[in-house]
Amino acid sequence: MSETTSQVRMYDGENEDEIDLVSLFLVIWKRRKLIVFGTLGVTLLAAIYSFMIPKVYLSTGFYQLGCGMPNSEFKGGSTLFYDPDRLKIFANHEKTFTLWEKINGSFNTSENIKKCIKPMYTHSKEDTREIGNLPSDQKNVVIGVELSYEADLSQKAHDVVSFLGDYMKNCLNYIKVFNYIQDGYNNADSELTKNENAIIANHFQLLQYTNKALDIQAIMKKYPESAKIEDRQLVSIQEGGYHYLSPVTQLVGIESNLADVRRGLADLERAKEKLMLNKEFFSNCMDMMEKADKNGDFLLSQLPIIKNDVFKNKDLNKDATKEVFNNISIEIQNFERIKTNHLFISGPSIPEKPIKPNKRVIVMVTFFASFFLLVMVTFILEWWQKNKEIIRASNRKQMEE
Repeated sequence: MSETTSQVRMYDGENEDEIDLVSLFLVIWKRRKLIVFGTLGVTLLAAIYSFMIPKVYLSTGFYQLGCGMPNSEFKGGSTLFYDPDRLKIFANHEKTFTLWEKINGSFNTSENIKKCIKPMYTHSKEDTREIGNLPSDQKNVVIGVELSYEADLSQKAHDVVSFLGDYMKNCLNYIKVFNYIQDGYNNADSELTKNENAIIANHFQLLQYTNKALDIQAIMKKYPESAKIEDRQLVSIQEGGYHYLSPVTQLVGIESNLADVRRGLADLERAKEKLMLNKEFFSNCMDMMEKADKNGDFLLSQLPIIKNDVFKNKDLNKDATKEVFNNISIEIQNFERIKTNHLFISGPSIPEKPIKPNKRVIVMVTFFASFFLLVMVTFILEWWQKNKEIIRASNRKQMEE
């Protein structure tokens, strides 16, 4: 029996035999040079390529949002945080436009900004499930944001994260001051309307009491003896009864009521004076907001200027004027204190090593991938070569017959 014929028989029963590990090893050993040198060559190329890939550095920082921020308020402010146009305006105001030109492509959409500004909550969903029922004021409170940025230079990554921290502070200042101005103006406007209605009602009541007093005085002139009548009580024959007071007693009661109305009217006039000052201040702030380009730092810096402008011609010796002036001054000071609570708790970091490319991972993955691929290629080549020999032997056999 020829060697070729024995090979044909061997391969004819190949499917019925178990895998011969020795045969597999012999196939690999036969083409060991292809596997070894091929793997080393591809791995070497991958190593060279890994040194050519641009390095990527990651800078991170945790930015504290004061004493915390309700999630609903944070979501309301997210229209500012994640607005690429506003970020560009802020960069222009802060004279960091050169930096913005370098990173503009990174923040051209709100989704890109969200990747770099991530809220951090007091309790995660897992914590909430484990702790159980939490007070409503402790649920979904945003205590800060994690800021991160990847860049080709370590210092650039650090500068961008620092820039994002300033941007967050600017947004938070704008939200706080905007709400203060909006609420202050609306409150002053509505309270002033109520105050004017109350003054009108008091004036009418004052007129009514005055007219009644005049009527009683006229009665006393018409009936002089009535002024000398002592108080007495008359009981009607009907089921009910009524109490009768002398004209003098009634006049004293009316004068007392008039004193109360005048005192209430004085309080309302004083409140009106305060509300007018508040409305003037907040109205000027509303006009200024349209020019602020949603810049929180600029808005905050304008509050003292507007306050001084409103009160420069006012008499601060008047207690009502001085009270409003002091209250506005206290609010502005509070904003300055809140501003100092917005700061980096950690970072922004200056990365020493790049996060990309990971040369070790690239080399290892390439080594193993190329090794297994070349082993597969070895078996395919061996199968193809033996298949050709089988076909040739079969054709030769047919020709002999």
